[in-house]
Amino acid sequence: MLLAKHSIAYRRQVLSRRNFLKTSAVLATLLAGGYIFRSPSNTKVKHILCSASHEKLAVSTSLSKGVSSLDLILDGKIKSTGKRIDREGKHWQFVVNKLTSDKTYELQLTSQEQPLYSAWKLKTFPNPESEITKVSMMTFTCPGGGDGFKASGREFFKPFKFRQKIFDEGLSNKPDFAISIGDHVYWDLRREDSPPVGRNSKLIKFFLGGYLKFRYGSFNRLENANSSTNESVLKKIGNEQIASLYGTRFKSTPIFFIPDDHDYFENDDAEEDLVTFPADAFSRGAFEKMADLFYPPLLDTPDDKPGRKIGRIRYGNAFEGLLADCAGNMTLGNEKAVLISDQDEKWLLSRIDNSKAKHLGFIPSHPLGYTAGKWREWYPDVVAEEGASGIVVNELLSGLKGRLTTQANKYLWQEGWFLQHQRILESLAKREGSRFIFSGDIHAMGASEILESADLKIKNYVKTFLVGPISSSTGTWPSFARGITADNPDYLLCNQISPVKEVNGFTIFNLIDDQAIALLNSCGGHNPEDEETGKIISQDKIYI
Repeated sequence: MLLAKHSIAYRRQVLSRRNFLKTSAVLATLLAGGYIFRSPSNTKVKHILCSASHEKLAVSTSLSKGVSSLDLILDGKIKSTGKRIDREGKHWQFVVNKLTSDKTYELQLTSQEQPLYSAWKLKTFPNPESEITKVSMMTFTCPGGGDGFKASGREFFKPFKFRQKIFDEGLSNKPDFAISIGDHVYWDLRREDSPPVGRNSKLIKFFLGGYLKFRYGSFNRLENANSSTNESVLKKIGNEQIASLYGTRFKSTPIFFIPDDHDYFENDDAEEDLVTFPADAFSRGAFEKMADLFYPPLLDTPDDKPGRKIGRIRYGNAFEGLLADCAGNMTLGNEKAVLISDQDEKWLLSRIDNSKAKHLGFIPSHPLGYTAGKWREWYPDVVAEEGASGIVVNELLSGLKGRLTTQANKYLWQEGWFLQHQRILESLAKREGSRFIFSGDIHAMGASEILESADLKIKNYVKTFLVGPISSSTGTWPSFARGITADNPDYLLCNQISPVKEVNGFTIFNLIDDQAIALLNSCGGHNPEDEETGKIISQDKIYI
């Protein structure tokens, strides 16, 4: 009897020891990987960004602490299990399908059945076939950059407080949704492992580059963008430039993100010793990972799968907006070159031709109707000195003084880009009823009518808008970075409705029945010494 009891006790001791060793091994593995999941108690939500369609909702969120699981509960009964994006369990994404159109849902984030954040409301869009009389949208561009980042005596990006005031001014209009057009982060690598800031000054590059490496780390380009090292750097950049900037202020306003060149961690440079696009595998991977970590996907896409580069916004029968990335799929190849892939162009043209919406908007990441002499533009205009001819290399921050011209040849510019421009513009011009273009990238605000484009005569003029940047300052206006102010291209005949202004701001589009109105809201910020706060200073009202 004593022997039997001793045997049972011994087995229990062995099993307990084995369980302890197994648990210790798991913990050791987690710690060695640099992460460990914690109890959801005291876990705070850092940011929430959402998108929507008429039958889907998407939510992207980040937490102060990692959790092993995260759920999204809709109306207390529909449960969606989150997709963990990072190793620490701090970044999560949800896509909820088969929802009711035009319905307001109450959303709640929970972990281990504990609420992490106060419930909030989010509404699906009306069915595309439903009769809608009103829709309002807030649009802006270039919100990225460090908080009040300064270098070489200039402020490159406005402080967050200024940008957030612009956001609040726009949201006070109670838009049905918002669109952020390109350049959500600024962290240009020029194919290096961290930004070569001040590349024309070895001293600036040494000290400032060293600071950036110390604060954010360096990429390992020999690994893919999803590696542990690279994920850590991406999170440090995105936590500052996206999560801390947006916070939760857009949680009940669906927002759509369109990428452009800086979202691939490069400026669109074409110089004799470096051509940054088409993006290489690392840059494409870094873009995808950053997007997954911080903002929601496009839900209404050609293949009906969540996407990042091409998609549409349909709001009942009132509006169809066609979103297009002009950087991620661009190609070289002279006349065959494109800024939007051939496959995506076919889809865009089919939607322009077949859409039954009252109002149709084409929303490319790079604008039609404007040039700043940049390399990756639809147009051949380049900044050159008076009387210059031959090939001109358009180097950013070169200090070149000149003017926009087509008399000189822009280095590595591709004729196919303009040919694609003509195909899209011709399709828009033929569409009956309301159609217009709006975009960003050029760090300015303005509006024009396109009357002619090369040999393309347009009977019903097409209006095009620069919606206004959020974070530009003295070091990032075209007048400083390129020595000129953006303007209409030589190949186009345009009527300027609202002159180009180097100001921060945003545009509200109000669509009421068959009428479309654009409100261009200037919030200033050209010079930090003016002490502007981001509050609206002036407004241009334009009937489309």
